[in-house]
Amino acid sequence: MFKFDGKQVSIREFTSKEMNDDSYYKWLRDYSVVKTIGRMEYLKPISKEMIRDYLEKVLSSPNDSFFAIYTQEEEKFIGTLKIGHINWRTGVCDLGIMIGDPGSRGKGYSKEAVILGCDYAFRILSLRKVTGGTSANNIPMIKAFLNAGFIEEGRKRNELLVEGEYLDHVLFGLFKEEFYMRNKSV
Repeated sequence: MFKFDGKQVSIREFTSKEMNDDSYYKWLRDYSVVKTIGRMEYLKPISKEMIRDYLEKVLSSPNDSFFAIYTQEEEKFIGTLKIGHINWRTGVCDLGIMIGDPGSRGKGYSKEAVILGCDYAFRILSLRKVTGGTSANNIPMIKAFLNAGFIEEGRKRNELLVEGEYLDHVLFGLFKEEFYMRNKSV
């Protein structure tokens, strides 16, 4: 099984173990989680089978990689990381994470998961650039991107509707050389 270890978290292949974990489905129904990942449709009636179908498409896609995030200390499944929309011609992908476990937020796990995901994208997939984005009010995710070395590349003004308020969609990018210059311990 594929596994990348950090100091606090590891990212591992998302398998049937996580797919059958009820906590994963619970996270996808938790408003505090889905509003940060921009997937409000998860709050509508959606069956486990529909989510499973989506996951199976992602897992079998040649342009997406999907991982489970575990804590190192407790070996606890706390979230997911997706490297998606891989453009093999240009060497660019998107990276997104979800820390679903409420007790695991605010502990630096996001930053480390982003770093591990970038290392995988650059070293294993041989990509040249990782992009990401989030709403302007998702300060923890903005900090995770910036602390991993990402540069804010732009904003789509009032692009996202969150809790009845239009917010900027903040766009980030990071090239391979920048990543390894800023993260020498990787």
